Amino acid sequence: MLLWTQMWLPVSPGGLLSSLVTLHVLRLGSADFTVVGRDRPLRVTVGWYVVLPCHLSPRADARSLDIRWIRRHVSETVHHYRNGEELYREQMEEYVGRTELVRDGLSRGRLDLRIWGLRPSDDGQYVCTVTDGASSGEATVDVEVAATGSVPQLSLEAYEDGGIRVVCRSAGWYPQPEVLWKDPNGQRLPSISQRHSSDERGLFDIEGIIVVTGNRHGKWSCVVRNSHLNQQQETSLHISAPFFHIARPWMVGVGVLLVLSLVFLGLGAYLWRRKGLQSRELEERDALLEKRVAGLKACRKFLLPHHPDVVTLDPNSAHPELLLSADGRSVRWGRARQDLPDTPERFTYWCCVLGQEGFREGRHCWGVEVKGELGGDAWWAVGVARDSVDRKGYMNLSPEGGIWAVQNWKGCFVSLTSPHTSLSPIPIPRRFWVCLDCMQGEVTFIDADSGVEIFTFPSASFNGEIIRPWFLLEKEENELCLRDSTS
Repeated sequence: MLLWTQMWLPVSPGGLLSSLVTLHVLRLGSADFTVVGRDRPLRVTVGWYVVLPCHLSPRADARSLDIRWIRRHVSETVHHYRNGEELYREQMEEYVGRTELVRDGLSRGRLDLRIWGLRPSDDGQYVCTVTDGASSGEATVDVEVAATGSVPQLSLEAYEDGGIRVVCRSAGWYPQPEVLWKDPNGQRLPSISQRHSSDERGLFDIEGIIVVTGNRHGKWSCVVRNSHLNQQQETSLHISAPFFHIARPWMVGVGVLLVLSLVFLGLGAYLWRRKGLQSRELEERDALLEKRVAGLKACRKFLLPHHPDVVTLDPNSAHPELLLSADGRSVRWGRARQDLPDTPERFTYWCCVLGQEGFREGRHCWGVEVKGELGGDAWWAVGVARDSVDRKGYMNLSPEGGIWAVQNWKGCFVSLTSPHTSLSPIPIPRRFWVCLDCMQGEVTFIDADSGVEIFTFPSASFNGEIIRPWFLLEKEENELCLRDSTS
């Protein structure tokens, strides 16, 4: 009763105003920021890395906050940061040495987490939680890990029920794929049985079996498909009618005699004709080789013009951590962030820079030389980008995000397709050409020393948009230099 009476005792106007301000501040304290994640899943490749995007809204300095990334399904800590310090005591064992908070963005309210060496077990939902005294918030990011397996291997393994048992095998998939068959008429059929197994990395091997009967001889195809990410590998095998005859015991004797007769007749005809045809075949082979050499020379002449484009770097687009040479012909990464104006043209998330020149039509080619290590901590990418590419937030480094490029990360050389395409066993080039065909929508990379094509992206539609040279550099071990020639 005493407490109730005290709550209604009269107070001075100044005291009342102070109390109201205090209550208002307390109410604001529980909702003074919102944590924003990503509304679409991130699709990434096994063995590569991913940056999980997360930021505060409105933007605010996050360096003094308590930031914790956790796995949703186990509620365990992936990475913990508090008031400028990384706290590893609570970290899940499988993430030890594989995570880092991207600190460059903390002052601008970015809470991004980078995870290296992706594994199938990294697939799932991550939660970014932020605490600041009485205030807190969280957001989620979904990660879909993928691995495209090997080209299927087909084998004829046994005769069964008057037909032939055909087995299709493939390895190295994630998530678990399925096997479908296409008959000679192009109709899809399921396997009569499928078996899956996983290796020590968590990748799936698959085996599918079908029985082909004699009235369906011809070209049979095995398609291994990851329906979750719409990826597939396919291989074919032609099964001719004589194989099915052997499957019928009463025809074995007749089949053997017929085959032996055909062998002897064929051998006699072959020996009789071989002497006369040998010289003609050699002449035709030499002519074909000369034609192919001439074609390769013409192709290389087409791709590599005598007067390549002179490309320079655009300082207005350069990330503040990139250092450009005075002539705009080379770029390297510096640890210190330069005090540059945050204009709409400037990259502020990825350490990227565009070329000064933009192309909308015709064919263009320029040389790039990589100085420094190709292994170790090297991280660079070179290619082209749409002029409208996102320069402020997390950018999808693929044609879907407006990027066509090749990338070297710690000696792993890939094309930035979605998912990435490994370019091994091609050695990482120090000097190469970047060739852009605006008319055909093609981007090609060629080793400047050997003239060998490194990779060509599938034809794309640029829709008349300006396409510009694009460079990414995240480590100080390298310098990217533009060249007018490959000499």
